[in-house]
Amino acid sequence: MTQTIRGLGRHRGYFLLAGVTAFIAAIEAAGAARAEKTADDPRLGEEVRQICFSRNISGFRTIDDEDDAVILERGINDWYKATLAGACNFNRLKFAQSVAIDDRPSGGCITRGDALVFSDSAFGDFSFPNATRCTIVEIHRWNPKAKAPPPALDGGAAPE
Repeated sequence: MTQTIRGLGRHRGYFLLAGVTAFIAAIEAAGAARAEKTADDPRLGEEVRQICFSRNISGFRTIDDEDDAVILERGINDWYKATLAGACNFNRLKFAQSVAIDDRPSGGCITRGDALVFSDSAFGDFSFPNATRCTIVEIHRWNPKAKAPPPALDGGAAPE
């Protein structure tokens, strides 16, 4: 018995490597599923490197039943989809009343890797537990006037 336990200790690095590899594969699969889901969305435009706001984010809204994404407005009718990471699911963000750029509450430019903070308070109370911090993963132009794709049925098969 002692020799078996000692033998497992020698191979501990292999188990760790296998676990990390499985974790990375799961993240890549989730990203591929997200990309496949939005690839056929006519509202989604080209990817952009940054969005610059003159003062503050003009407005924001969630996309019905889509986790980890919000639509941000710059100026008037200039919309962008920001794909997010963190505790940024639809049910959490649909009740948010205000948004700010983390570390830059008076505006500026946002790029991939920056964070947005959403507050449940209309008065901009960004303190815990009223706030949710989300990291930006991607930014795309968004056309709100384009028709949304039909919802998927039967495990992802779209109706014909």
